[in-house]
Amino acid sequence: MTHAWYFTAPWEPVSVRRGDALGFRVAADYFSEMIAPGLSNSSSDARWISLLSWCLKWSHIAWQNAGGSDLSRRDDQRARYAWLRPLELLWVDRTLECGQTTGQLRGRRSIERWRLSERKLPNFAMSPDQFRRYRQVGTYGAYRVVLRTVPGLTTGDGWTPGVTALKLANLVNDSLPQNARLEQKHFENGTRWGQWSGGNEARYWVARGWQSSWAEGGGLLPTPDAAECECLPEKERRLLESALFSAGSRRRVTAEALASAKGAKSHVDLCDALASSRLLSKELGPESLAPLSSFSRFADAAMHAMRGLWNEINQNQLKQAPTVQDLAGSRELRSRLDLVRGAAEVWLDAPGRIAFPHDAVLTRLASSMHNATTSLDQLRVLARHHHEHGGGRRWFREQDGKIVPLVADTGIASSDYRFRLRPLSRLAAQCGIPGMEQVLQAVTKTEFENTNRRELEDDEDEVL
Repeated sequence: MTHAWYFTAPWEPVSVRRGDALGFRVAADYFSEMIAPGLSNSSSDARWISLLSWCLKWSHIAWQNAGGSDLSRRDDQRARYAWLRPLELLWVDRTLECGQTTGQLRGRRSIERWRLSERKLPNFAMSPDQFRRYRQVGTYGAYRVVLRTVPGLTTGDGWTPGVTALKLANLVNDSLPQNARLEQKHFENGTRWGQWSGGNEARYWVARGWQSSWAEGGGLLPTPDAAECECLPEKERRLLESALFSAGSRRRVTAEALASAKGAKSHVDLCDALASSRLLSKELGPESLAPLSSFSRFADAAMHAMRGLWNEINQNQLKQAPTVQDLAGSRELRSRLDLVRGAAEVWLDAPGRIAFPHDAVLTRLASSMHNATTSLDQLRVLARHHHEHGGGRRWFREQDGKIVPLVADTGIASSDYRFRLRPLSRLAAQCGIPGMEQVLQAVTKTEFENTNRRELEDDEDEVL
């Protein structure tokens, strides 16, 4: 008999898999959960909560008919999702069929290929790996935290529709043309459910369950980009507002504090408003949000410098390993490093910093930048900190006096550290909370770069 040893390692946590250039993500997540609990950076369209409620209702019936009853194990949840996933993708198909091409349409490129094939390719023209990973990168994956944590949307498991979700599902169904509506009787017609389970769920929905040859347009669809600040219809808005922004809830208090920041022009201005909010301070404690503004300034300055350093590395495509000495001679990079050093000193004096539970990594970088008096030393401090504390794939490393790139230059800007303020503000605007338009204009801007940046973990084209 022979023996073999196998090394098994746990799946890396989200903060590592998605990248975390400076190791600040745990601190950003700490603030996020305080000011926008139950959300994620991807949950930015309240309409999708309504559509997913519809998907949950009808996929739950199909799953139960196919013998599903237990959601306590991962395999059971995987079987449950197999009935939900096709409905998510069919909503993208329906949206494109109605002539709308913008909005949160995850998997759109695959759906477009599927449509070109006259909807004949299996699994919506996705490869097996893409189809499997859609659970993480698809629409349900973007809203699963909301569905699991917001009372009334599910029973708390993220799968079984609750009272509010059923009302939203009925509202969505009633908005559809008659021939596109689903009814209970559709699932009581003697279907042999066993033949559709275990890999044929998508084929069931396309061929039998919710056929995708839409005779008429109309009905509720994902929110297009141009309607970002528009309120949803009254009945839908009331249901979602009561679930997401009930009176006195943390999300409601945060939204109203943001709306009160009348002169806010950047993300850090909004953080100032939150840190000085009496209602938030009363609920969370006077010291909880005290370091928020200083953290935001420091993190933004450091990421601004990281992007500047990356740009300098990629100036010469033929010689992509410039010396540290040459890089330190860049006037633009020196300016960015000076901003980091100034923000580091502000962080070291920040109110509430000592009590902040995730102070160590930030203060290590801040102290090192404070002690680095030359651009050369500051550049080396930043590169070393990135190498030692960054999560995910490193961008570069110092080797033999050079900065060597470790990843390809894709042209996609890395994301700043954020606290779910944009999705919260957009959801609030859709739910009718006033003052969100000015917040949405300010929330994507920094003091250093007044340009909008795409969140890298939200760019489905990178994944799909």
